[in-house]
Amino acid sequence: MLNPINEIKSNRPSSKPSFDLMDVPLWQEFLEGMTSSFGCLAVYDREGSILTSPTKTNIVCKAAMGTVQGAKLCKEYCLKAISKALNRGEPYIFECHTHQYSFAIPIILDKDVQLVIIGGFVYLSTEDIKRFHDKAGGYEMDESTISSFTSGINSLSPEKFNTIPNNVMALALPFFKGIYRKGMFEKRFYQMKSVFNVTSEFLQPVSQKDAYELALKTLGILFNVESASIAGRDGETSFRTYAAFGRNWDELYSLVIPGSIDIVNRVTATGKPEGSTDRDVLRKLAVPEGINSIHLFPLKRESEIFSLLVIFNTTLGKDDINLISALCRQLSIFVENISLKEDKAKRLKVQSELYAASGAFSSLLEPEALYDMVLNKSIELVGAEQGSLMILDEKDMALAIKATKGINKAIVEDFKVRIGEGISGGVAERGTPLVVNDIEESPVPRKNRSRFKTKSFVSIPLKLNSRTIGVLNLSDKITGEIFSAEDRDLLLSFASYASIALDRGTYFKMSEELKSISITDHLTGLLNRRYLQERLFEETERAKRHKAPLTLFMIDIDDFKSFNDRYGHPAGDQILKTVAHAIQEEVRNIDVVARYGGEEFTVMLPTTSKTASMVIAERIRKGIEETPYWGPKIKAGEKVTISLGIATCPEDADSMEILIEQADRALFMAKTGGKNRVVSCV
Repeated sequence: MLNPINEIKSNRPSSKPSFDLMDVPLWQEFLEGMTSSFGCLAVYDREGSILTSPTKTNIVCKAAMGTVQGAKLCKEYCLKAISKALNRGEPYIFECHTHQYSFAIPIILDKDVQLVIIGGFVYLSTEDIKRFHDKAGGYEMDESTISSFTSGINSLSPEKFNTIPNNVMALALPFFKGIYRKGMFEKRFYQMKSVFNVTSEFLQPVSQKDAYELALKTLGILFNVESASIAGRDGETSFRTYAAFGRNWDELYSLVIPGSIDIVNRVTATGKPEGSTDRDVLRKLAVPEGINSIHLFPLKRESEIFSLLVIFNTTLGKDDINLISALCRQLSIFVENISLKEDKAKRLKVQSELYAASGAFSSLLEPEALYDMVLNKSIELVGAEQGSLMILDEKDMALAIKATKGINKAIVEDFKVRIGEGISGGVAERGTPLVVNDIEESPVPRKNRSRFKTKSFVSIPLKLNSRTIGVLNLSDKITGEIFSAEDRDLLLSFASYASIALDRGTYFKMSEELKSISITDHLTGLLNRRYLQERLFEETERAKRHKAPLTLFMIDIDDFKSFNDRYGHPAGDQILKTVAHAIQEEVRNIDVVARYGGEEFTVMLPTTSKTASMVIAERIRKGIEETPYWGPKIKAGEKVTISLGIATCPEDADSMEILIEQADRALFMAKTGGKNRVVSCV
């Protein structure tokens, strides 16, 4: 990458120290391992002379250095970066003239031997790439060179790039000191090279568990670690072992490290490793028999310590601790990336499931079907075995169970909970979810019932804006685990969809009830005159269009006024209801029976000829005549009869109005002809 910059020199007089003690080939080999994890790196002295070239070539740098203007600017930017890094004594990040981002890392071995590692040279955004493309022509590059940048450009996210300089410095500084002293550099070199090989493995698509096991095995081989473990957060105050290696590895899996112990508290508070051989500390940690020392290394995500690397019965020097800390930093980055991928995959899955659920809800309007679907979908989302859905009855401000799983609904269908009472009533009153790990130790403790396998449950309010319309209760995860905050958040997202669907279902039911009221007769339950006229108009037009017969019956109860006068209106109402029922019993499902007004009824018979309808009409007349009528004031043997007139479209009429008129005329003829008879229009 930086080999075109080999000739960078400053104008200052040379005071270059001797590097006889520096094993440059050894560094070059080590650099190859660094490059696999951190990208292109090269080492310069403080005057800008290159000591070791990188093993990779950056296509943009190479092209820029091939021009007069580019070579001049590269020299200026690199010399400035070297000066800044050495003056500050810490990594210096800069943007060069090609709009790539790089870093300069100071390696100060003594007052005379001062080196700088320069690396990076990556693009952090597509905007930066575009800016360089726009100015590339000014470097006198030909079109083929400019077009070749598309496939050769290095890019990285800003978050990942910002972690690299400190990691490189943490690993490179002790290495340089080791090989500069000519002491135990051989062993240290191979330790560091192996660590870099391991961290490059972290970049491969392996799982979090595989990465933990790889890190522990590496520690065992390179640092003679007797035993080690990685413990992850177990709640807010402790760490539980996820992976273990070496002696006592099986016992370490049962080890829970309390966060309240001083050494653990310091590590989580400062983010720095600590060790101890204090017997009292080891006793508080409840480590297995035979363990005499412990080292704790934090694994950190942003400012949160999410796991601890724990090394037992191993003597570690300062350089060992620095190198293991660097390994932990790389392991932390890997685990964070895995977590982000898992979170993204989980979010996509959740979004897909919620979208599917909302789609399923949209196809349902009947409340009973919606109740069952909401409960079953929520149980499926979090892997529960039992649950109930309670809906608020705003008349008496009580929750009623509308759907259940794991308990017979018939047992609890009359069970109601008032707002503010019990667990569900409290959730409805507060409008906030409740997750309980152990019901026997909850804010409202109670003995766990035998029908529940676990003591954990979750209650979620179903809300529309600030109005609570119900409560969703789930218990017994299939895995036997407690319900988590993730389960709660998932159910809250689901509840927002469910609440809208349930509210829509309620309004649908209300509208259906109102619609039914608007088209039915409140006394007999038959369709009313208004509905008959709407349907009769449609059917008349259809009959004319398709040349299919449509027959209409007009029916009147004989001597109904006299009956009313003798027995009173309540008895008259009973007669009306009985006649209505008798008519319905004798017609088909496709026929429409309506109360036309007073004691008059109609029957509309689609696709029925006059001849066929005469049979049905006579059956109705006879059925009513033979129906017994009784009541407190009606004398025994009282009979009710009807007169019935028939007209057919298009035979007798070509419009709805004329059809009604003709059927009414036939009815009049039946009345004047002696009553209790059927007459058709002629």
